[in-house]
Amino acid sequence: MKVILTADVPKVGKAGDLKEVASGYARNHLIANGLAIPAIGGAAKKVADEIAAGRAKRDRVKADSETAAQRISSTVLTLGVKVGEGGKLFGSVTTKEIAEALDRRGIEVDKHQILLDEPLKQLGTYKVQVKVAAHLVAEVTVVVEPKG
Repeated sequence: MKVILTADVPKVGKAGDLKEVASGYARNHLIANGLAIPAIGGAAKKVADEIAAGRAKRDRVKADSETAAQRISSTVLTLGVKVGEGGKLFGSVTTKEIAEALDRRGIEVDKHQILLDEPLKQLGTYKVQVKVAAHLVAEVTVVVEPKG
């Protein structure tokens, strides 16, 4: 029996694939559990087109995420901060300041996407991770130097 998979099924195929499977397997498992629909008539074509469109959108989002990750990884942020005696910072550099600095460079990132265990409290160069997507983390170089 020919079916169109509506979800990824191990050892059978990915969502949107047209597959020939045993009739009993199709009726009793795939169709009954909503993993596939019978490949008959115009309805099957419509579902296949919707699944293909969803797959194309996911691919575009993934490509956009990878492009953003490359831009972030090639960026060096230089943040000037007020420094007291002995090179001690007044305050610290937080995820908010890093997000604002990225935004000034044309890279939109929410402060919650920046993975920083604790604010940067000393002068120096740091590698800070930015979660671009669920599957993708990039590193931005942050240079903390005295303002002046």
